[in-house]
Amino acid sequence: MAAINRLLAAHASERPEATAFRVGKDGRTLSWRDLACNAEHWRELASWPTLPPRSRIGLVTGDPLAFAANYLGALAAGMTVVPLDGRMTETELAEAVARMRVDVLLCEDMTTPVSVTVHGRRPSTEVAMRPAVLLASSGTTGTPKGIPLSEWQLLHAATRVVRHHRLGRHDRGYSPLPLFHVNAQVMGLLTTLVSGGSLILDARFDAREYWSRAAEWSPTWINTVPAMLASLAGLPAPPERVARRIRFARSASAPLPKETARLFTAHTGVSILETYGMTEAAGQITANPLDPAERRAGSVGLPVGIGMAVLDADGHPVEPGREGMVALLGSQVVHRYLTLSAERPEDARPARNAAGWLLTGDLGRRDQDGFVYLTGRADDVINRGGEKIHPEEVEDLLLTDHRVRAAAVVGVPHDRLGETPVAFVLAHAEAGDTTGLVASLRELCDHRLARYKRPTTIEVTTELPTGPTGKVLRRALRAELAAESAAKSAAKLAEKLATSGAR
Repeated sequence: MAAINRLLAAHASERPEATAFRVGKDGRTLSWRDLACNAEHWRELASWPTLPPRSRIGLVTGDPLAFAANYLGALAAGMTVVPLDGRMTETELAEAVARMRVDVLLCEDMTTPVSVTVHGRRPSTEVAMRPAVLLASSGTTGTPKGIPLSEWQLLHAATRVVRHHRLGRHDRGYSPLPLFHVNAQVMGLLTTLVSGGSLILDARFDAREYWSRAAEWSPTWINTVPAMLASLAGLPAPPERVARRIRFARSASAPLPKETARLFTAHTGVSILETYGMTEAAGQITANPLDPAERRAGSVGLPVGIGMAVLDADGHPVEPGREGMVALLGSQVVHRYLTLSAERPEDARPARNAAGWLLTGDLGRRDQDGFVYLTGRADDVINRGGEKIHPEEVEDLLLTDHRVRAAAVVGVPHDRLGETPVAFVLAHAEAGDTTGLVASLRELCDHRLARYKRPTTIEVTTELPTGPTGKVLRRALRAELAAESAAKSAAKLAEKLATSGAR
């Protein structure tokens, strides 16, 4: 990890007492000297025979300062860092540790390393790859897979973010995003390392305390996701002096509804820089221009230092304006995935097709100037009797009603049409009568959507399944609906059989 070592050493030499990371909740800090000393401690650990290079170190999200120090320290020592979700139960954590072949686990307080052995051997003895960071896909589109990222890929992605966003030592970010997620690692920790600036961290997003912490620590940019922006748009706005200092709110990790973007900026005075990224590219793929006047509403921007195309079903680039599959190309994109199984040997499989493209699973189009507009996930498209419906289009319309806080549209099986769209909405507390809300939303859809796009059912619910960044998990919602449908079918069959038996 020569590059990370050099960066830590340079910052510690030039500005040893300067704050690198701070916790917004209580003000605790880590200086560049602190980080360099911790990296030296990790290098000493790496000299032990029991902890050879590229051992897999599992980090469970706990105190954000300890996570930041140990993440950078383990990388600097040449270990493979495996960030893990701290919300998991003990059983889930044990399963994840086994799947990811973790050798040493640093648990919640990040102070007590626990060695893991299987039949007297290190779990990673016969792994297929030893990357710098090993992440697991979210599993929202299938079985989770291992995504191996090299030091070069990680730092290259962070450098692209720094250059595009023009971040420097004078900048201070604010990121309460989950640290086991690539966004918080690359756009937060590593971007700070590359730029030499500083970052305010919080273990979790607290909407009601957000602006008071921003007022106290004065960030120049904030790292957000659409769910955060939607929450903040419904709460008191920040003081004008706080908003004026923030150059942009960077939005990533999930599609940003146009109405959410409009409401947030109108309410807070802070402009949104919409971007698009994925773990396989170590984060950022596209971003809007830094100048607000050059950004395009509804677009995730232009490719930033990465090969990208929109392809048709035969793998050929489509003309501007036509929808296709977003595909990535370049050395900054992973070449292989890893299996994640405790029962089978770890192996690697290609992440790209024969032409070298990584197919993202995202559908989109580009305009004449190259700006990218995402239209949905390929596996989320609803096929209603041959007519294709993108859930995002319907969800964006539902969100234009000020009483709707969140919306999700999924397809449910239909005997004749194959699938039909159903909508679930979360209402704001002050929304009042839900019957009236549903009637209004039906009328809105009748006026603004073609008949085949209109949800057959609109239901006000109290919660929606979401991932760690607040992104609605449509696959999980479809699974819940399928389970309910199966249970109802089973109940009807049992009733029919009971009735037949009685006769």
